[in-house]
Amino acid sequence: MKKIIIPILTVFLTVSLNPGNFTPAQEKNTREIKDITVTAKPVDVKNLDPQYRDWLDLVYYIITPIEKETFLKLTNNRDRDSFINLFWKLRDPTGGTPENEFRVEHIKRFQYANRYFKYGTPLPGWKTDRGKIYILLGPPVDVNEIASKSDLYPVLIWDYYGGPEKGLPTAFNIVFYKRSGAGDYVLYVPTIDGPAALLISNIAQVDPNDYATLYDKINKSEPAVANICLSLIPGEEMSGFSPSLQSNLLISQIYELPKKNLNPSYARNFLNYKGIVETTVMTDYINLKTDLYILREPTLDMNFVHFALRPDRISVDYAADTDKYYFNYNLIVVLKKGEDVVMEYNKNFPFYYTQDELDEKISNGIIISDYFPVIEGDYKLVTVLQNSVNKEISYFEENIATKAPTASSTRIFGPLISYQAPNTDKKAGFAAFTVMGASIKIDPQRTFGLTEPLYATFYVDLGTAEKKARAEMEVTCQDETRPYSKIYSFELPPGEKYYTFTQNLEKLKYGNYLVKIRALGEGNTLLDSREKDFMVSPLSNIPHPPAASKLLKSENHFLFYMMLANQYENVKNPEKAVGYYEKALALNASYPPLVKAYAAFLLTRGNYDRLLAIVETIKDLEKEAFDYHALKGKALYYREKYREAARELLEANKIYDSDVVVLNTLGFCFIRLGDIEEARRALSASLVVNRDQQDIIEILERFKKDEKKKNK
Repeated sequence: MKKIIIPILTVFLTVSLNPGNFTPAQEKNTREIKDITVTAKPVDVKNLDPQYRDWLDLVYYIITPIEKETFLKLTNNRDRDSFINLFWKLRDPTGGTPENEFRVEHIKRFQYANRYFKYGTPLPGWKTDRGKIYILLGPPVDVNEIASKSDLYPVLIWDYYGGPEKGLPTAFNIVFYKRSGAGDYVLYVPTIDGPAALLISNIAQVDPNDYATLYDKINKSEPAVANICLSLIPGEEMSGFSPSLQSNLLISQIYELPKKNLNPSYARNFLNYKGIVETTVMTDYINLKTDLYILREPTLDMNFVHFALRPDRISVDYAADTDKYYFNYNLIVVLKKGEDVVMEYNKNFPFYYTQDELDEKISNGIIISDYFPVIEGDYKLVTVLQNSVNKEISYFEENIATKAPTASSTRIFGPLISYQAPNTDKKAGFAAFTVMGASIKIDPQRTFGLTEPLYATFYVDLGTAEKKARAEMEVTCQDETRPYSKIYSFELPPGEKYYTFTQNLEKLKYGNYLVKIRALGEGNTLLDSREKDFMVSPLSNIPHPPAASKLLKSENHFLFYMMLANQYENVKNPEKAVGYYEKALALNASYPPLVKAYAAFLLTRGNYDRLLAIVETIKDLEKEAFDYHALKGKALYYREKYREAARELLEANKIYDSDVVVLNTLGFCFIRLGDIEEARRALSASLVVNRDQQDIIEILERFKKDEKKKNK
């Protein structure tokens, strides 16, 4: 598989020589792209190393099911360490400080529970009811133990303060009691245990459902216990003496407290992006707002994927030498078809700002936008966004489907919802969300202010299916209490194939909206439809972050043809790959990465004459000397011009003497020429570089045997 990096394209190639009866070991890819959709079988906890079993005990009450599931699917300790680091990082209340206060406090509580709650039970302290509550809530503000009443089992009351910010009552009690008077303290829940469970030997004398009588008996013995026997919330208004259901809700809220406001999507995606990036360099997962469109560029007759990524948070650093703040995003894009990688590239987006510029431009965040041409088919798109500052990572994936630009059916592209009219100032190039030179401002959040102008832009490719057609756009409010619907109509005059429409939407009230575009043929036959949702906020204006996108100059659009050729090559469609390589070459015949990529492809296809012709364009480029001689030498070898091939391969080896394929091919040239000694030297040198070549070892062993026979 070839990896393309834009704007400077570097292609990593694996070439099989298969010369005659000999098969030189192929180069191994320097970087393996692992499967994006992971279905790993969970590891049994008992098979983990002790430190990871201990960690799962430590976080037992605070880890979410998806986090635990993901952790148990990890297959090596390096990934486990990375996951643990990220787990704590996402719970750090002060991410900019060296100490993680949450982690420190949690470990402190865990150790306390193990030390003080282990008595009277075979369980470790953290597994007891008191241990669980202590770990989740910390030390109580007051403790009241009632253990000397002759008619009550021992009762332990812990007082806590809560608050609406935690989703808890302002004040509440947690109660434990010794069931039947023995063993460890267990949690008391009024609706489950009931007041009768607190009384000694009175269950036979009083109906356990006669809560009024039970309350009266407990109150006469100990008012403090009576106060908690029906409700754990002081002052709760209750009808009658039935135990409070609010106490059940309280306990449930306490159990869920560590997971409150935690987005576990990082865990859901960890198994996916760990195959694309080095997990050991990740310390924080940042959620994204995303938007993605497939748009056709008629001037090139290509489909493009356009997408926008808006991180929820940005970390910046300060460079004292330049007196500027900076952050750098590395965008990795992978396109997959099933198990196969169809395309991969990455781009860097560096940012440098003064303090004033930072406050002015980045206070509302940043949007990273990008685009690439795509061939027809069904694919999975995966993007990973990494900020070098704080080693933050974000992940996004989506299934996409495209049709060939030459398809006859009518297609709608869009709609794109924007807070500005399309900028029709023609740019000397191509950029994200730019079609036919007109660019559109996209905010993936798709939330707009009441007073902001709103525009919906869409495109119609009529194809050849209909001679008469029209389009309509329906805008509806999705809120039942805010009914709104309006339809806009657009004529598609004959004689054109591609149409662009932008509609300024009338002032909309606060609510959630849906824009639906329909292409209609004769008799209102539905030809195609697309839709997009957005929200109008009750606020007058919503600030929108600036967007960063790489501009590709018009004269460099041959790179798009090269990318399509690479995609067709990877989906094993060599005929179309050749066509697009040739289109790219016709526009720029001397671009080294293009020449080398096409030459390598031609080598695999056995078109040696065309290869020998195109590599001559890089003959005089000093930086390309190795590839020029190596590619030419391999082509000459397959054309059975062994002496000329050896000459070229020797030149390549002078420049770089550790290329296994060059050394093996050179060795086979000498075998064909009958120069066994030179063949032995070349193949032995190859074996030094890569010892895992059984076929080369066997050839050298055969040389030794032949030499022994000769010397007898």
